[in-house]
Amino acid sequence: MMRRVATVATALLVSLSTGSLARAQRPRGTEPSSAVQLRLGGYFLSGDGSFWRDTGELFTLDPSDLDDAVVGASYVAAVNNHVEVGFNLDYFSGSARSADRLFVDEFGAPILHDTRLRLLPLSVDVRLLPGGRYGVRGRRGQFVVRRPAPYVGAGAGLNFWRYEEIGDFVDESVSPPEIFFSRFEDEGTALEIHVLAGVELPVAPRAGVLLEGRYTWADDTVGGDFGSGAGEIDLGGASLGVGLSFRF
Repeated sequence: MMRRVATVATALLVSLSTGSLARAQRPRGTEPSSAVQLRLGGYFLSGDGSFWRDTGELFTLDPSDLDDAVVGASYVAAVNNHVEVGFNLDYFSGSARSADRLFVDEFGAPILHDTRLRLLPLSVDVRLLPGGRYGVRGRRGQFVVRRPAPYVGAGAGLNFWRYEEIGDFVDESVSPPEIFFSRFEDEGTALEIHVLAGVELPVAPRAGVLLEGRYTWADDTVGGDFGSGAGEIDLGGASLGVGLSFRF
């Protein structure tokens, strides 16, 4: 699946940055051609992979329990009036408490631990603006910002992740099973691929409001220290957010 997505994303990146788009005219005059964008939204894990499945069989944890806010920033540079390149940094941290499905303590109370997932993707993408960001007005060909400016794109990067569980667990290797307190953690770096679509609504000559959605694919392997053992962890998911764009 990842190989197929990578092939499609690569083809889209090449098609956006070559061909007829390369012949589009760069905005003239003093209009801004770069921007800094700040985003805030929600990240919703897709929850595929053997690690999430095995964890759900042992504990009352569903990947959706970790859904939480995501913040991000981008530097966007214009290639021409229809193509832009974005350099992105995002941060996500989700946490949840879950119980052991098979055991309770001596008083019949659930055996609980906390789970936390942190993601720090660093990525680059190419964005296509079908209608262009600037239109022409007047005999001198002065450019003005379009209202609104929709865009679509695709990109890739590295996703730096950290997963941890801390709390009470059950040691089934002894008889009778014993409850112990511990902390398990693992971290890694995964290749991530994403697609995005959004619209920028200018509210001032050099400022705008963003509405954007993304979908990310990213997989890695978690070590075998966890109660559910080693397995493939799916770090991908969908995000929806709003933001501000400051052009210069």
